[in-house]
Amino acid sequence: MGALARATNAQIDAVSEAFALVSWPLGRDDFKALAERLGWQLKLETSSGVQHRSGYPVNLPTVRSLVADEAIAQVVIAVSDKSDDPGALRSAAQELQSALSAHLGQSSGAQAGDPYWELANGGRIWLKTVPKKVLLVVEGQRFADVERSEERLGIDPGRMPGTDGYLD
Repeated sequence: MGALARATNAQIDAVSEAFALVSWPLGRDDFKALAERLGWQLKLETSSGVQHRSGYPVNLPTVRSLVADEAIAQVVIAVSDKSDDPGALRSAAQELQSALSAHLGQSSGAQAGDPYWELANGGRIWLKTVPKKVLLVVEGQRFADVERSEERLGIDPGRMPGTDGYLD
């Protein structure tokens, strides 16, 4: 298989820049304006989230946002084609990581091989490789603070809250 289509470096830069400059908590109206500046098209809005089409050159150009207490808590952006080829996914993830590092500097850390960058505004940007695609995950300060607290306490990221079980 050939190289996977992915978001361009300019698109990655624009997303990084936009979320590095927001003030958390990010209200729905401010998020709507940010999404518009990024060229995302509104698809669906509910009480618990907002969905957009990014327009990025990938086969499923989705942006899914989670709302908590009327503010955007997390934004998940598909930044690569969907694929069954693990080598192509790895390659796309490496290219995307290079693009993020060029804009945000070296990653602040990683969990399960997925790098993240701490933002000066308290948020966090992750590059996550899931079984069939690469995602850019932006966490608002509230979600990022919870993760940082868990990391300081040594809580296993694979643990399922409220149970004695673990994720696969």
